[in-house]
Amino acid sequence: MVAASADEVSARLRAEGQFVFEIEASPLRTAPELDKKQIRRNEAAKRVRRDDVIALCTQLSVMLETGVPLAEGLDAFRRQMERAEFREVLEALCDDIDGGEPLSAAMQKWPRVFPGMVVSLMKASEASGTLATMLGRVGDYLAKERKTVKQIKGALAYPIFMMVAGLGITIFLVSFVLPRFAAIYEQRQASLPTPTRILLDISEFVTTQYLWYGPMLVATGLALFIWIRRRSGRQAMDWLRLNLPMLGSMYRHLYVTRAMRTMATLLAAGVNVLDVIDICRGVTDNIYYARLWDAMALGVREGRQVSDAIFDSDLVPPNVASMIAAGERSGQLPVVMEKIADFSQEELDAAVARVTVFIEPLMIVFMGILIGGVATALLLPIFQMGKVMSGG
Repeated sequence: MVAASADEVSARLRAEGQFVFEIEASPLRTAPELDKKQIRRNEAAKRVRRDDVIALCTQLSVMLETGVPLAEGLDAFRRQMERAEFREVLEALCDDIDGGEPLSAAMQKWPRVFPGMVVSLMKASEASGTLATMLGRVGDYLAKERKTVKQIKGALAYPIFMMVAGLGITIFLVSFVLPRFAAIYEQRQASLPTPTRILLDISEFVTTQYLWYGPMLVATGLALFIWIRRRSGRQAMDWLRLNLPMLGSMYRHLYVTRAMRTMATLLAAGVNVLDVIDICRGVTDNIYYARLWDAMALGVREGRQVSDAIFDSDLVPPNVASMIAAGERSGQLPVVMEKIADFSQEELDAAVARVTVFIEPLMIVFMGILIGGVATALLLPIFQMGKVMSGG
């Protein structure tokens, strides 16, 4: 606590209902020291794993339920944390809690580590005195989110890896293997098969004209990177995510699952509806869903129901909109949204399975055509090798 004297600290603590046993004075750190420490902590926050945050919420919830004070529980978790990056964050949290700040305010300083949804839930739980329960709920929520993200990454990682591997093998064959065959045939003045000649032309271009196509590829990649970061590029990518065959269905289920689970958790904790909508904008990082949340927020301010904007949108299935409307009429909206989230999670699991089942044979066919075509072009001259070497 920053104050002019120990008497001021004592007076402020007594006004908060605290019993003061001892006050230890220490000089304020200078601005350069604060800046260096904050820079170090910010760098550490970038490397914090979501698993560590889940463990913190789960274990802290258990400790609080068994009567352990918040500051003591945080310090105990900090001492057992092996990862230095998260230990930096925990030390800052401990310092803020010891300085009299609530947990939500301490977490709010670390947006890279604790999402806005977590901070909002902590504020609501502090007001209602349900911090231990809410920490457990946050741990469950983050664990489900981690599972969902892993599903999506797993579904996309396989085709990306296969495509990169196929292109890499093809480039290696065209750039290093094929020219050696060309040298053999040039010495014998043999006529190469048409597929081999085509690949040789490609090989010659790749190995000799890199000063032309290299900068062009870099410039094109840089232009695409800049364009994707602009609104028009983001909108195009977001449209593709929602409309690509099979992948579009997977992303739609992902966004509905995350939004419904977030809204259910926040509304059950008593968070303001407008704040809930604003947080949902962050968990569904898509321009088209952002428009849905804007329309929903505008409708709520005008006194309309949450379901009205959903009925007017094609981003949420009609059956989901009907269930939300029923939940509003019955006053059980958080419960209904939690059920919708579970249902959407099952649909997401099925969509991920369909994508995986479909992509695996597709990538096998792609690899077979790509590498098989190159291998065929390499083997055709070998079939004529005896004739060539004998001078026929």
